[in-house]
Amino acid sequence: MGTRSDRADDEVGPTLYLESTPLDADEAFCTDVFDDASGEYRVVQFTAAQSFESLREALDVQLERLHDPSEAAVIITTPQADEEATTSEVGAGTPLYGFQVNPHDLTGISVAFSRLIEKWDETEGTVRICLRDIESLLPYHDDDLVYRFLNTVLATLQGAGADVHAHLHPTATDEQTLHMLKSLFAQVIEPGESGETTATAATEPKPEATADTSEAESTDTTTATTAAMTDAEIDAFLGSAGYGVLAFGSEGPYAVPMSYGYDAARRELYLHMSSFEGSEKQTRLEESTAVSLVVTRYERPDRWRSVVVDGQLERLSADEVRDRDVLSVFADSKLASVDVFSPKPSEISFEWYALTPTDITGRQGAGSL
Repeated sequence: MGTRSDRADDEVGPTLYLESTPLDADEAFCTDVFDDASGEYRVVQFTAAQSFESLREALDVQLERLHDPSEAAVIITTPQADEEATTSEVGAGTPLYGFQVNPHDLTGISVAFSRLIEKWDETEGTVRICLRDIESLLPYHDDDLVYRFLNTVLATLQGAGADVHAHLHPTATDEQTLHMLKSLFAQVIEPGESGETTATAATEPKPEATADTSEAESTDTTTATTAAMTDAEIDAFLGSAGYGVLAFGSEGPYAVPMSYGYDAARRELYLHMSSFEGSEKQTRLEESTAVSLVVTRYERPDRWRSVVVDGQLERLSADEVRDRDVLSVFADSKLASVDVFSPKPSEISFEWYALTPTDITGRQGAGSL
């Protein structure tokens, strides 16, 4: 995928816009994806409750005053989804791809994004993505599941070099869920009292309490900010957590809860995975050993941590398990899930794997956890 754009918000990660009023229904795409557009660029919008045809017609009008993108796509969530991709044309010959996905189907939404990323992997120019109606998923799923889904999607899109931002109406959810979702973004744009928006970078440190500051003010969780975790903090967190969600690569997303052991000295994780005929995990590993492990813990808006480990899985021999003292390391893991297998126990085998990180990133709330 092409190079990232040069806008300042690209450098700090995905941005969340909190909206106090409904978005303009006449604007088919959020105008931010067209800002300073020049040369080759592509746009994607995730939205709800609109038909492909109405979006196509509105975008066609919108592009009359804009520099047309090279390609455009819409991912529409609707209970009446027919699961068929649609191709049309807008502007001066811009291809427009449409995907309709049932809001119950988070995997289907991820697949739609994955198809676009794969299609544009070798293209030039920027890719700008707007997640316009993320609150539309909340009535269909537990808040924690939506959080994990967005965490994976944002990491995938950012990793592919896309410029991503999202919109959310704070009134669509409770305060705890709002702060949990805000923690996924490096920058949050709050509605100002005058109707303008003010930016709060996620990395901005929380002011220290002074002698004139009341206890209530110094512990106010509504002003909690986030910061990057140091290597030492990441090591300590991974060493104490013991389980997370392991996401496999290949054509469509597939993620499962997974226990792990963490060797801080080697900065390596060990997993004990089952294998049997027809196992989805084994099928994915045959296609690609690239995985991501997401480890999160949440107590309150200012007390949470989230670490994403990207890397390659490698099967370990018996000698390697012994030499790396894997059993001792794994002894500190915690139970992530209990699998119920349809095969007979005699048909199931377990293998040790090492997850060797290519990248480890961590963020945390302002309070200690």
